[in-house]
Amino acid sequence: MMNKKYSISVILPAYNEEGNIRKVIEESSDFLLAHDIFRNYEIVVINDGSKDRTADILRELTDKISYLKIITHCKNLGYGKALISGAKIAQYPLIFFMDADGQFDIKEMKSMLYYLEDFDIVAGYRYKRKDVFYRVILGKVYGWLVFLLFGLRLRDVNCGFKLFKKGVLETSNINSKAGAFYTEILIRAKNRGCRIKEIPVEHFPRLNGKQTGGSLKIIFKAAIDLIRLKYMKLSRCLQ
Repeated sequence: MMNKKYSISVILPAYNEEGNIRKVIEESSDFLLAHDIFRNYEIVVINDGSKDRTADILRELTDKISYLKIITHCKNLGYGKALISGAKIAQYPLIFFMDADGQFDIKEMKSMLYYLEDFDIVAGYRYKRKDVFYRVILGKVYGWLVFLLFGLRLRDVNCGFKLFKKGVLETSNINSKAGAFYTEILIRAKNRGCRIKEIPVEHFPRLNGKQTGGSLKIIFKAAIDLIRLKYMKLSRCLQ
């Protein structure tokens, strides 16, 4: 399997990640360069309206890394919109999403490649999640709701470490604006008969910056997205 050559787009959404983004990009670049299994590659960073030095750091890095592409949102559009922006310009047949907060190790993506013969999507799940307790509980409750409403049973729906075959990643009709992006993508994929594999990935504590995914505003927006998705499913639009 590892004799095969892959062409891949690495998508990194970033919002106020000045303390993490350089390390994440440099480690991603080193990983791609170190493995001859990658024929072609690019790193696409979406600066989603950051107000810190994220943009300055990205400009510095583009001078050093020729395959680094930057998308800039003039204002913060949210996690889902950032991922959609990255997926739309990705040029290679494999698309890998990873959060830019330094809580994942891109080297674990290599083990995902073994499953591409049999699966269309390989999704990581955080087997020892290094987040505050209430975020862990919120994640479990959210996963239970997704199963209850849509029949999608996954350990960690919103884990930001996922590998897709580009052909199954249809973003043109995605409606989720907040944290339900992965939920909608995976529900649509499941409804089309796509094969999904979950594997454990290590999760590290955030060392720099502030998490936003557990704020009341984000939780409210995710709840609205779930209601919208349920309505779409009932009206048979979620295909």
